Amino acid sequence: MQSKLYHKLKSKTVRDLYWLLFSEAPLSDDYDLTPYSLFPVEITNKWKRATVDYFLELDKNAFEIENFVKRRKNSRLGFYAEALLSYFFQTFREIELLLQNFQINIEKRTIGEIDFIILYNEKVIHLECSVKYYMLKKLNDFNDGSQWVGPRLRDNLKLKLGKIVTNQIPMGLKKEVQDKINRPIDISYMFIKGVFFAEEAILPGRINRSSPNTFIRISELKKLEIKPVEILSRPDWLSSLVPVKNNINLESIAIEEPLENPILYLFNDKKARFVVPDDWGLND
Repeated sequence: MQSKLYHKLKSKTVRDLYWLLFSEAPLSDDYDLTPYSLFPVEITNKWKRATVDYFLELDKNAFEIENFVKRRKNSRLGFYAEALLSYFFQTFREIELLLQNFQINIEKRTIGEIDFIILYNEKVIHLECSVKYYMLKKLNDFNDGSQWVGPRLRDNLKLKLGKIVTNQIPMGLKKEVQDKINRPIDISYMFIKGVFFAEEAILPGRINRSSPNTFIRISELKKLEIKPVEILSRPDWLSSLVPVKNNINLESIAIEEPLENPILYLFNDKKARFVVPDDWGLND
């Protein structure tokens, strides 16, 4: 993903969009999402080749996309990512945005919402999007989706993907959706991005596509030579994980203790890691 074009982009918002589109999905293709699948890398590779001039021009006039995503609710990571994708689907000439954030109601009660339906290459494509940063609680259970959890232990990968497969994507078959776009959906995909973290290095498996980033317990951090140099706060969890500066500020910053919740830091080796309390994930 760290292409020459990415490193030429000056606007962080434009880099965020580039990262969101073209970073590798953290979830392995081996994970069973039947009857659905991850958004094909073949399509994003085509977009990557076709958008060189698009991104260069967008970077020159970045105020347009920056203003587009400046909404209060977009301080939440998921909303920010959706806003970036919405801008792309509305401005990239090869795509037509047919529907976005369409709520489905029964008896005045919302039962679901469609993220995106786009027309691309003469196909109607339904996308359900999720940007997740999950951490592995138990190293020996790295192939168990329930052990990949959010930093605050409030959700897990198995539950999230199950909800998308059984509840969210089937909403595209509802009559209300078909009537709204006046055409059938050809195919539905999960558009999943983010980063996985584990306490120790592990090989790719049924869940993690590649070796995850690491997280560090705060007492262990004091024994290491690497130092945190920047706090990465949401929604700045996208391109910030891939710094563009060759000479990153090497001045370390202090971590306030006691540490109550995991915090994502950029370190002086240009890698992003969560620093967690010593008891994180041990009492559940």
